[in-house]
Amino acid sequence: MIDLDSYQRYVEKTFSKRNIKARILHDLTNDQSMIDLMERCADSLREWLRGDYYATKNQRLEELSKRDMLEVLQDILCVTATLTRDTEISSVVGQIVGSLKMDNKIHGITTAAELMGLITEFDFFDLYKEDEYGILMVRNNIELDEQTHTFIHETKFLPPMVVPPNTVEHNYDNALLTEKSAMILGKGTYHDGDICLDTINTFNRIPLCLNKRVLTSLSEVPKDPDMDVDVAKQWHTFVTASYRVYRDLIQTGNRFHLTHKVDMRGRTYAQGYHVSTQGNQFRKAICEFADKEVIEL
Repeated sequence: MIDLDSYQRYVEKTFSKRNIKARILHDLTNDQSMIDLMERCADSLREWLRGDYYATKNQRLEELSKRDMLEVLQDILCVTATLTRDTEISSVVGQIVGSLKMDNKIHGITTAAELMGLITEFDFFDLYKEDEYGILMVRNNIELDEQTHTFIHETKFLPPMVVPPNTVEHNYDNALLTEKSAMILGKGTYHDGDICLDTINTFNRIPLCLNKRVLTSLSEVPKDPDMDVDVAKQWHTFVTASYRVYRDLIQTGNRFHLTHKVDMRGRTYAQGYHVSTQGNQFRKAICEFADKEVIEL
């Protein structure tokens, strides 16, 4: 007999993307030469913060100076170190801007780009253009441990909960057993106003199950059968991972709960990735109420 509560906690701790940063930092701080290099880079960033520039830049850097620059550097490296191929700098900046925690999004983007330009001097990554008018690209120079790459690959969006969810009581909370997060979707959208937590809890409490008949008799097909090779590879990886989630849910009793959050307009969204009541036709078809009721016609 599986202890579902322990299993749920294990899944949350093992597969949560929140653990990726800790794993990467473990790699980065396992080498004294890397530690020394990060310290020198952080010192350089602190020196940059003390400079005198034009008014709006001084304002931005004053806000950033409240942060520990070694921590800021590590946040950035936790993004760049995972790059397995050259990536446009705009994409990387988009991933790191949130970690700067700046009030103004435009200021955050500008500052993130400046930080990338400063940090590249320490060879954690390279910035380059193919030609004079080309797009600025980022090439990662950090080699993570092979086990870390495997861990990142296996880390996934959390599957549905196999135990009744916790009651969400405020805007920074969670139905999960081991994590808390903003219940409002989107960056920079958090507030302490009313978001109708009762609705979230009502959705969360509904037990669901997978329709095994549909799963065993039908197969999910891609929306675009003519997709290119890279997209097809990603799609097949996603479908394979989804079937592993289906298998695990069925083996633990085929009774689960989806968690939900709201957007700025109050619309409610299921947080399922592999399993969702708001997915494509196939994913909607495989989700059913776990507690069936006969409806008299």
